[in-house]
Amino acid sequence: MATTPALEGIRVLELTHAIAGPHTGQILADHGADVIKVEPPGGELARGAMPLADEDSIYFAAQNRGKRSVVLNLKEPDDLAALLRLVEDSDVVVTNYSVEVPERLGWGFEALKAVNPSIIMVHITGFGSTSPDRAMLAFDGIIQGMSGIPQMTGMPDGDPMFIGTFVADHITAYRATMSVMMALRVREASPEAQFVDVNMLTSYMGLLAHDIHESLDGRPYMREGNRVPVSIANTYAARDGFVHLAPVGPVKWERFCRAVGRDDWAEQLPYDEAVLTGRDEVDEYLAQWCRDRACDDILALMRELAVPSGPVRELDEAVRHLDARGDESVVRVTSPAGRTVAAPGPMTSVGLADGPRRLRVPAIGEHDEEVLGPIRAALRDRRPPA
Repeated sequence: MATTPALEGIRVLELTHAIAGPHTGQILADHGADVIKVEPPGGELARGAMPLADEDSIYFAAQNRGKRSVVLNLKEPDDLAALLRLVEDSDVVVTNYSVEVPERLGWGFEALKAVNPSIIMVHITGFGSTSPDRAMLAFDGIIQGMSGIPQMTGMPDGDPMFIGTFVADHITAYRATMSVMMALRVREASPEAQFVDVNMLTSYMGLLAHDIHESLDGRPYMREGNRVPVSIANTYAARDGFVHLAPVGPVKWERFCRAVGRDDWAEQLPYDEAVLTGRDEVDEYLAQWCRDRACDDILALMRELAVPSGPVRELDEAVRHLDARGDESVVRVTSPAGRTVAAPGPMTSVGLADGPRRLRVPAIGEHDEEVLGPIRAALRDRRPPA
């Protein structure tokens, strides 16, 4: 680890809500940036989102550690002036409000650039500022649905299946964070202000690989359940749970076939042929073979064969396993009321400094005086006498 955080000395103003924007700010804060969360009167709406620990939102705590919080009513001229004064001494502004909001309230890119010619503005939206759909409101489920990915997911004869967590929000936050890092690098050579347009739909559909080409080429996608479409890999019910087996490639396939009692496959069903024409036969046999065996026994055999495999865990089991590793994959943050909340750890260990983490979630407007006090005083001094 470094002796100082990678982003020490970088100030970020975060005007965000929900997940994609706040999570971007949290990643930057984890790595040393001074992130000032600018909240409306009453606080960001997510402060009241379920589930709650005492009066604090666990949802909010998972996205907002290590920041400072100030309250500004940006519909008021004095508070807008205070924001623009903050921009003068900042490096980055991150927002995920709707496309028209910053401009309408007086803190669009041109207004920011006028007070800080080197500012980096990252605007996260559902569909992008130039998209025909730019006026549409978006949440994670809307993006998942419009991406086509739920139509790829689920059983062949079932309904489309959404992923059970806010994956589009988080993928977008990762892309926005990478955009901040690249913009900071560009600024070293060229100090002009930069507007970075990050949208959720493009970010989420960036998970697609060959599927993009095949879709544009007119090839229909067939939903295949837990099968991996381009290899021999599937999930099977064992005697006491589920396992995922992936004997991928000719060498592993041959070893696997002999271990599960199918020497005939090893000798007469080459791997590529199995992928193209034999998967129904393979699945039918392996479903029966796994059903009579315990998960641990199956996985131990796969490890001996060096065949990729793994258990399909319940969520609570998976989280306990991750937490037990002791590598900051799970951290404990402190809510404004002092409640300890478990949350995912930093995105990467790169650029983390030795020493304690900033794991406290700020109360609403907790840092008003230290951040805004001097600015408000300076603005008062500039006013002409009555």
